[in-house]
Amino acid sequence: MKKKIFIIAMMVSLLLAGCGKVTATNTAQQNRKSSSVEATANSVDKKSQDESTQPSTNATSDTIDYNQYVKRVWVVKNVADYDLYNNSSFCITKILNGKITGIFTIGLPAVPNIYHSGQLTGTINKNTAECQFSDNAGDKGNINLVFKSNNDIEATIKFTNRIQANKNLSLDGTFEFRPYNLSDMKQFSPIESQSFMVNLNSWGYVKFVSGKGIGGNHIPTLFYLTDKDANVIYDFSAELPYSIDVKSVSFQDVNNDGLKDIIIICTDAYNVPAGSGKPIATVYFQKNDGSFTSNDELDQELNDSGNNKDIKTIMNYLSKHH
Repeated sequence: MKKKIFIIAMMVSLLLAGCGKVTATNTAQQNRKSSSVEATANSVDKKSQDESTQPSTNATSDTIDYNQYVKRVWVVKNVADYDLYNNSSFCITKILNGKITGIFTIGLPAVPNIYHSGQLTGTINKNTAECQFSDNAGDKGNINLVFKSNNDIEATIKFTNRIQANKNLSLDGTFEFRPYNLSDMKQFSPIESQSFMVNLNSWGYVKFVSGKGIGGNHIPTLFYLTDKDANVIYDFSAELPYSIDVKSVSFQDVNNDGLKDIIIICTDAYNVPAGSGKPIATVYFQKNDGSFTSNDELDQELNDSGNNKDIKTIMNYLSKHH
C-alpha cells in the first residue's frame, strides 16, 4: 500500500514539473515575440521619422541659377564674325523678383557702358522670360528668352517697329545666342602683362584686360572686363591718345567709398623706347551699380601737375587734394 502511494506521489510530482516547464517555455516564447514586435514597431517608427526629414523626390522647384546669364553680352550663334554686326544683341543686367532688365541693340554687341540707351524689360518664370525691347533709334518689339544652358539662350524675336536702316536685315525669328568673347575681336591684341584677375566688389572675380586695337594707322588702347572664359562683360571705352603703351594698372579704393577703383598709367610710345615716354594717367571710379566713370578734369590735373609717374605718387596726391 505504501509502495502504491509512493508511485502515485511520484507521478503527481512529474506532472507538476512538466506543467511548470511548459508554462516557463510559453512565457519565454511570449516575451521573445513581444520584444520582436516592439523592435519591429520601433524600427517602423524610426523609418517613418527618417523619411519625414528627407526632401520629397516629387517636389518641384525653380533651381536655375540666373547669375550665369547676367552681365554677359549675348550675340547670335553660328554666324560669321562680320555678321555679328548685322544682328541683334542683348545684355541682361539684372534678374530680381521675377523681373528682368537689360539692354538691346542692333548692329553691334550690347556691351554695357557703350549701348546703354537700348532697353530690355520683362518677366521671368523658371527658364523662360517674356520681354519687350526698344532703342533710341526707334526699333521696338518683343523677345522671348529660353535659358537652355550656361552658354546657350534661345531667343524668339518679333519686331513691331523697325527703322528704315534695318528694313532689309533678317532680324525676326528664333535664334540661338552665345556669349560675346574676346576671340570675336579679330583686331584686338591683349597685353597679358597688364591683364589681371581681380575681385571687383559686385562683379566678383573677373579679369581686367588691357590691349590694343590693331590693323589700322591709329592704334587705340582698350580695356575690358571679362569672365574667366574671356567672355566680355564690360567695355571701359577709354578716351586716351593713340599709340601709347600701358605701364601699370592698380586696383585701389581711391575715394574711400568701399569700392575698388582702377588707376592706369600709360606712356607715350612715339619715337621713344617702350615705357620711357611721358606718363599719362587716368582713374576709373567704380559706382554702386558696378559701372565705372572717369573724371576728365581730374585726369588733366594729375597729368599737368606731374603727379602721375607711379601709383604711390598718384594715391598720395589724391589723398591730399580730393
